[in-house]
Amino acid sequence: MSRFRRVLSSIKPTRAKGFAAAWRQYLDMLWMGAIWKLTPLEYRSYQFGRKNLTSKEKKSYLRIKDAETRLRPALNAPEWAPLLENKLIFNSYYSQRGIAVPKLYGMFHPVYGSDVEGNSLRTAEDLRRWLETGQIREFVVKPLAGAAGAGVLVLEVKDKKNIAFADREGREYTPEDLVAFMSQPLPYREQGFILEERVTGHPDVSKYNPSSVNTCRVVTFMDYQGEIHLPLAVLRMGVRGKNTDNWHTGGIAAGIDPRTGIIGEGVVRPEFGGARYTRHPDSGLIFAGEKVPQWQEIVSLTRKAARMTPFIHTVGWDVAATPQGPVLIEANFNWGPMMVQAAQGGMLTPEMRRELKKFGLHFPE
Repeated sequence: MSRFRRVLSSIKPTRAKGFAAAWRQYLDMLWMGAIWKLTPLEYRSYQFGRKNLTSKEKKSYLRIKDAETRLRPALNAPEWAPLLENKLIFNSYYSQRGIAVPKLYGMFHPVYGSDVEGNSLRTAEDLRRWLETGQIREFVVKPLAGAAGAGVLVLEVKDKKNIAFADREGREYTPEDLVAFMSQPLPYREQGFILEERVTGHPDVSKYNPSSVNTCRVVTFMDYQGEIHLPLAVLRMGVRGKNTDNWHTGGIAAGIDPRTGIIGEGVVRPEFGGARYTRHPDSGLIFAGEKVPQWQEIVSLTRKAARMTPFIHTVGWDVAATPQGPVLIEANFNWGPMMVQAAQGGMLTPEMRRELKKFGLHFPE
């Protein structure tokens, strides 16, 4: 019943010029939900309420349901999922293969934690020793198996003598506070938190929102012959006061032309208003028409990483442009199609359909 209420609460029409009447959008959402299994959030994100939008255009969008029940089961071997989903394994594997990733400091766990030297990282005293020995000033705390930016802290040592930290929203932590935070039970099989270096974004991207590392989500697809394609890419920008650029926390996703790196229009999730922008609402800086710095290097990095990822044919890579070059922050085995398609359009082009058919995947046209 609660799920039914959530679905009903998300059935809201878009009241803007160029869109069908509200009653028509209500009927469309109900009909497409029943027949196409399309969620109201997808309907609103893809602006399916626009007048004169054809059925063929609508069918070019990969539905969440199809991504979860058909696309990923056919393309991605579940046995390999931990390579991307477990951040400790991810960092260790790709760093050993020469891929630029954030420097790993260790994993905190109240029973099994250790730094990269094998020293205990389980208590507040261990945390103090690690900070003092390594002369760490800034670092990032991430759940070992977290998603959507949940549970991420970006910390700076504010009082070296007494070891006190502060995050980007001004909250302060003692080592005991941080241990309590990292000892909390998580809704994942893998418990614990990894500690990594803080990545500083390229100034041409950071300027849009300095409080977050604004990353590119680059979707790769390895075809039946092992060739790598980039069907979708977006620039994710955080909003004022947020540690992350995540779309689920109100961030902006702006489409990127994979060939040129030119940024297009940005969009936020419907829960945060669904607005579309050509300039950042906080900084006021125009991003549409600008080029992502280091774009060809980002493309090369994701292609290289995709070739090193056997039996996972489609991945959503999160890459940051930095003053030292692009850095691979994370990779997503179960990347969601809604954000990238909302920003860039439907994934199911004629070319993509032909390639997917080789894997036995057929979608309505």
